[in-house]
Amino acid sequence: MALLVFASAGFAQSTGSKPPADAWMKEPTPYLAWNNGISPELRAARNRFWDDASMSDIPLTQEGSGRVSGGSYDMTWDSSEISDRLPNRTIVTATFTNHRSVLSVSERALYSEVTFRVDKVYEDNTGKEESLAGRDITVIVYGGTVVLKDGKTFSVDAVMVPPDGFIQPDHKYLLVLGYHKDGDFFGYGDSWDVTSGTLRATSLRAEYFAQNGHSALNGIKVDQLDAVMTKQLLKDQPQNGASK
Repeated sequence: MALLVFASAGFAQSTGSKPPADAWMKEPTPYLAWNNGISPELRAARNRFWDDASMSDIPLTQEGSGRVSGGSYDMTWDSSEISDRLPNRTIVTATFTNHRSVLSVSERALYSEVTFRVDKVYEDNTGKEESLAGRDITVIVYGGTVVLKDGKTFSVDAVMVPPDGFIQPDHKYLLVLGYHKDGDFFGYGDSWDVTSGTLRATSLRAEYFAQNGHSALNGIKVDQLDAVMTKQLLKDQPQNGASK
Protein backbone atom coordinates (compact mmCIF):
# COMPACT_ATOMS: atom_id res chain seq x y z
CA MET A 1 0.00 0.00 0.00
CA ALA A 2 1.52 3.30 -1.04
CA LEU A 3 0.32 6.86 -0.65
CA LEU A 4 1.45 10.08 -2.24
CA VAL A 5 2.33 12.53 0.49
CA PHE A 6 1.43 16.17 -0.10
CA ALA A 7 0.79 19.18 2.08
CA SER A 8 -1.09 22.19 0.80
CA ALA A 9 0.08 25.64 1.80
CA GLY A 10 -2.05 28.73 1.69
CA PHE A 11 -3.82 31.49 3.53
CA ALA A 12 -6.36 30.03 5.93
CA GLN A 13 -10.01 30.12 5.00
CA SER A 14 -13.01 28.94 7.00
CA THR A 15 -15.21 26.19 5.60
CA GLY A 16 -18.50 24.61 6.63
CA SER A 17 -17.28 21.06 6.13
CA LYS A 18 -16.58 18.49 8.84
CA PRO A 19 -13.53 19.50 10.90
CA PRO A 20 -10.42 17.62 9.72
CA ALA A 21 -8.48 15.31 12.03
CA ASP A 22 -5.82 18.01 12.35
CA ALA A 23 -8.32 20.80 13.17
CA TRP A 24 -6.30 21.91 16.21
CA MET A 25 -3.47 22.76 13.85
CA LYS A 26 -5.69 25.46 12.32
CA GLU A 27 -5.52 27.52 15.53
CA PRO A 28 -3.12 30.36 14.63
CA THR A 29 -0.02 31.06 16.68
CA PRO A 30 0.60 34.86 16.86
CA TYR A 31 3.54 36.29 14.93
CA LEU A 32 6.84 35.31 16.58
CA ALA A 33 5.06 33.93 19.66
CA TRP A 34 6.61 30.59 18.73
CA ASN A 35 9.95 31.92 20.00
CA ASN A 36 8.68 32.50 23.54
CA GLY A 37 10.20 30.24 26.19
CA ILE A 38 12.81 28.63 23.93
CA SER A 39 16.49 29.49 23.42
CA PRO A 40 17.59 30.91 20.03
CA GLU A 41 19.99 27.97 19.67
CA LEU A 42 17.27 25.38 20.17
CA ARG A 43 14.89 27.16 17.81
CA ALA A 44 17.61 27.39 15.14
CA ALA A 45 18.35 23.65 15.42
CA ARG A 46 14.70 22.73 15.00
CA ASN A 47 14.34 25.13 12.08
CA ARG A 48 17.32 23.54 10.32
CA PHE A 49 15.84 20.06 10.68
CA TRP A 50 12.40 21.00 9.40
CA ASP A 51 13.70 23.21 6.60
CA ASP A 52 15.47 20.11 5.28
CA ALA A 53 12.38 17.95 5.83
CA SER A 54 10.09 20.37 4.01
CA MET A 55 11.72 19.67 0.62
CA SER A 56 10.81 23.21 -0.45
CA ASP A 57 13.49 25.40 -2.06
CA ILE A 58 11.40 28.56 -1.69
CA PRO A 59 9.44 30.11 1.18
CA LEU A 60 6.08 28.44 1.72
CA THR A 61 4.53 31.89 1.85
CA GLN A 62 5.68 32.52 -1.72
CA GLU A 63 3.12 31.88 -4.42
CA GLY A 64 3.68 28.54 -6.16
CA SER A 65 5.35 26.73 -3.27
CA GLY A 66 2.27 24.49 -2.78
CA ARG A 67 3.81 21.06 -2.56
CA VAL A 68 6.10 20.95 0.43
CA SER A 69 6.74 17.24 0.69
CA GLY A 70 6.24 14.39 -1.70
CA GLY A 71 7.00 10.91 -2.92
CA SER A 72 5.60 7.46 -2.30
CA TYR A 73 4.90 6.24 1.21
CA ASP A 74 4.96 2.48 1.58
CA MET A 75 2.99 1.21 4.59
CA THR A 76 4.96 -2.03 4.51
CA TRP A 77 8.38 -0.37 4.82
CA ASP A 78 8.68 -1.96 8.25
CA SER A 79 7.00 -5.28 9.03
CA SER A 80 7.00 -4.61 12.79
CA GLU A 81 3.96 -2.90 14.29
CA ILE A 82 6.31 -1.09 16.66
CA SER A 83 9.00 0.12 14.33
CA ASP A 84 12.62 -0.25 15.43
CA ARG A 85 13.82 2.04 12.65
CA LEU A 86 13.17 5.32 14.45
CA PRO A 87 16.27 7.15 15.69
CA ASN A 88 16.73 6.68 19.45
CA ARG A 89 13.32 5.02 19.71
CA THR A 90 11.34 6.01 22.78
CA ILE A 91 7.96 4.57 23.79
CA VAL A 92 5.71 6.22 26.38
CA THR A 93 2.13 6.83 27.38
CA ALA A 94 1.52 10.57 27.58
CA THR A 95 -1.22 13.23 27.50
CA PHE A 96 -1.45 16.00 24.87
CA THR A 97 -1.41 19.22 26.96
CA ASN A 98 -0.45 22.09 24.64
CA HIS A 99 0.64 23.03 21.12
CA ARG A 100 1.90 25.88 18.97
CA SER A 101 2.90 26.32 15.34
CA VAL A 102 6.29 27.56 14.17
CA LEU A 103 7.29 29.25 10.91
CA SER A 104 11.04 28.88 10.35
CA VAL A 105 13.13 31.98 9.70
CA SER A 106 13.59 30.97 6.05
CA GLU A 107 9.81 30.33 5.84
CA ARG A 108 10.60 27.04 4.11
CA ALA A 109 9.00 25.05 6.94
CA LEU A 110 5.93 25.31 9.12
CA TYR A 111 5.68 22.77 11.92
CA SER A 112 3.77 22.25 15.17
CA GLU A 113 5.33 21.62 18.55
CA VAL A 114 3.08 19.46 20.74
CA THR A 115 3.67 19.26 24.48
CA PHE A 116 2.99 15.88 26.07
CA ARG A 117 3.08 15.10 29.79
CA VAL A 118 4.63 11.64 30.12
CA ASP A 119 2.94 9.05 32.28
CA LYS A 120 4.68 5.71 31.79
CA VAL A 121 7.94 4.93 29.99
CA TYR A 122 8.28 1.61 28.13
CA GLU A 123 11.51 2.44 26.35
CA ASP A 124 13.87 5.41 26.57
CA ASN A 125 16.80 5.80 24.18
CA THR A 126 17.20 9.56 24.64
CA GLY A 127 20.37 9.23 26.69
CA LYS A 128 18.97 11.61 29.31
CA GLU A 129 19.98 10.89 32.89
CA GLU A 130 16.58 11.68 34.39
CA SER A 131 13.51 9.56 33.70
CA LEU A 132 10.95 11.01 31.28
CA ALA A 133 8.11 9.94 33.59
CA GLY A 134 6.20 12.95 34.91
CA ARG A 135 8.02 15.33 32.56
CA ASP A 136 6.91 17.38 29.57
CA ILE A 137 8.35 16.44 26.17
CA THR A 138 8.04 18.13 22.78
CA VAL A 139 6.78 16.09 19.83
CA ILE A 140 6.94 17.81 16.45
CA VAL A 141 4.66 17.19 13.46
CA TYR A 142 4.78 18.96 10.11
CA GLY A 143 2.14 21.59 9.35
CA GLY A 144 0.29 24.22 11.35
CA THR A 145 -1.07 27.76 11.28
CA VAL A 146 0.61 31.07 12.10
CA VAL A 147 -0.06 34.79 11.90
CA LEU A 148 2.43 36.51 9.59
CA LYS A 149 4.06 39.89 10.14
CA ASP A 150 1.43 41.59 7.97
CA GLY A 151 -1.38 40.13 10.11
CA LYS A 152 -2.52 37.52 7.61
CA THR A 153 -3.09 33.95 8.78
CA PHE A 154 -1.07 31.32 6.96
CA SER A 155 -1.57 27.56 7.14
CA VAL A 156 0.09 24.34 5.97
CA ASP A 157 -1.86 21.10 6.22
CA ALA A 158 -0.34 18.21 8.13
CA VAL A 159 1.10 15.34 6.11
CA MET A 160 0.22 11.68 6.52
CA VAL A 161 -2.79 12.15 8.81
CA PRO A 162 -5.45 9.43 8.99
CA PRO A 163 -8.82 10.90 7.93
CA ASP A 164 -10.64 9.66 11.04
CA GLY A 165 -7.92 9.78 13.67
CA PHE A 166 -4.92 11.79 14.81
CA ILE A 167 -3.48 13.04 18.09
CA GLN A 168 -5.90 15.42 19.84
CA PRO A 169 -5.60 17.88 22.75
CA ASP A 170 -6.37 16.46 26.22
CA HIS A 171 -6.21 12.85 24.97
CA LYS A 172 -3.79 10.25 26.30
CA TYR A 173 -1.74 8.09 23.92
CA LEU A 174 0.69 5.27 23.57
CA LEU A 175 3.41 6.96 21.51
CA VAL A 176 6.28 5.49 19.52
CA LEU A 177 8.74 8.32 18.91
CA GLY A 178 12.19 9.04 17.55
CA TYR A 179 14.42 11.34 19.60
CA HIS A 180 16.57 14.05 18.00
CA LYS A 181 19.27 15.32 20.34
CA ASP A 182 20.09 18.26 18.07
CA GLY A 183 16.98 20.31 18.76
CA ASP A 184 15.88 18.23 21.77
CA PHE A 185 12.60 17.03 20.29
CA PHE A 186 10.79 13.85 19.36
CA GLY A 187 9.67 12.99 15.86
CA TYR A 188 6.17 11.53 15.71
CA GLY A 189 6.16 7.87 14.74
CA ASP A 190 2.97 6.01 15.66
CA SER A 191 0.19 6.47 18.20
CA TRP A 192 -2.78 4.75 19.79
CA ASP A 193 -5.41 6.71 21.73
CA VAL A 194 -5.85 5.13 25.19
CA THR A 195 -8.20 7.78 26.63
CA SER A 196 -11.29 5.56 26.59
CA GLY A 197 -9.51 2.59 28.19
CA THR A 198 -9.23 0.75 24.86
CA LEU A 199 -6.39 1.32 22.39
CA ARG A 200 -7.39 2.86 19.06
CA ALA A 201 -4.94 3.43 16.21
CA THR A 202 -4.40 7.12 15.41
CA SER A 203 -1.48 7.05 12.96
CA LEU A 204 -1.33 5.77 9.39
CA ARG A 205 0.93 2.77 10.08
CA ALA A 206 -0.97 1.78 13.22
CA GLU A 207 -4.26 2.06 11.34
CA TYR A 208 -2.84 0.00 8.47
CA PHE A 209 -1.86 -2.85 10.81
CA ALA A 210 -5.29 -2.70 12.48
CA GLN A 211 -7.23 -2.77 9.21
CA ASN A 212 -5.23 -5.73 7.94
CA GLY A 213 -5.70 -7.78 11.10
CA HIS A 214 -2.02 -7.74 12.05
CA SER A 215 -2.21 -5.55 15.15
CA ALA A 216 -1.35 -6.77 18.64
CA LEU A 217 -2.28 -3.37 20.10
CA ASN A 218 -5.41 -2.02 18.44
CA GLY A 219 -8.54 -2.85 20.43
CA ILE A 220 -6.85 -4.18 23.56
CA LYS A 221 -7.75 -2.85 27.02
CA VAL A 222 -5.33 -0.52 28.76
CA ASP A 223 -4.87 -3.00 31.60
CA GLN A 224 -3.48 -5.46 29.03
CA LEU A 225 -0.96 -2.97 27.67
CA ASP A 226 1.96 -3.79 29.98
CA ALA A 227 1.85 -7.49 29.12
CA VAL A 228 1.51 -6.85 25.37
CA MET A 229 4.33 -4.28 25.35
CA THR A 230 6.63 -6.64 27.25
CA LYS A 231 6.04 -9.29 24.60
CA GLN A 232 6.43 -6.83 21.72
CA LEU A 233 9.68 -5.36 23.02
CA LEU A 234 11.06 -8.80 23.77
CA LYS A 235 10.90 -9.51 20.03
CA ASP A 236 13.45 -6.73 19.54
CA GLN A 237 16.03 -8.33 21.82
CA PRO A 238 18.97 -10.24 20.25
CA GLN A 239 18.49 -13.98 20.55
CA ASN A 240 21.26 -16.36 21.71
CA GLY A 241 23.85 -13.61 21.65
CA ALA A 242 23.15 -12.75 18.01
CA SER A 243 23.52 -9.13 16.97
CA LYS A 244 20.42 -7.20 16.04
